[in-house]
Amino acid sequence: MPHSELDHARREKTVESFWRGVDTHDWGLVASTLAEGFVRVGMRGDEDDTVRGREAYVAFVSRVTERMAFHRLESRRTFLSADGRRVLNEAVETIQPTAADERNVMSFANVMELGEDGLITRLDIYWKTPVLQPPAWIVPGSTSARAEQS
Repeated sequence: MPHSELDHARREKTVESFWRGVDTHDWGLVASTLAEGFVRVGMRGDEDDTVRGREAYVAFVSRVTERMAFHRLESRRTFLSADGRRVLNEAVETIQPTAADERNVMSFANVMELGEDGLITRLDIYWKTPVLQPPAWIVPGSTSARAEQS
């Protein structure tokens, strides 16, 4: 089935909505863009920094960002493949874990995959290492363990 311009525009909107939702902490919007079997592979690229499932991802990202004194994610550029199934996104994320910490600005390249239905099935994060490292608790295993202890 040929890829239509309307379908392409819908897929672009899905990706745009995902990034806007993360930036504004609109977790319902984020969830609406993700396939049930969504997989997020984090900056470390290992199983400890991987989240599987839409609900698990929304729980993880909301716990991390809402714990911070400051969080901002700016999606700078997004490129969608001709077939609408692959996305390359450039983003800049600024975090301040606690009020006493300096703000940390990180540049990311995000590779995303979209399913046949146009929902995001995978997010693979690549980043330039800043001088100031993010805290160790910004990994799924750490936030899950904290949530269970609470």
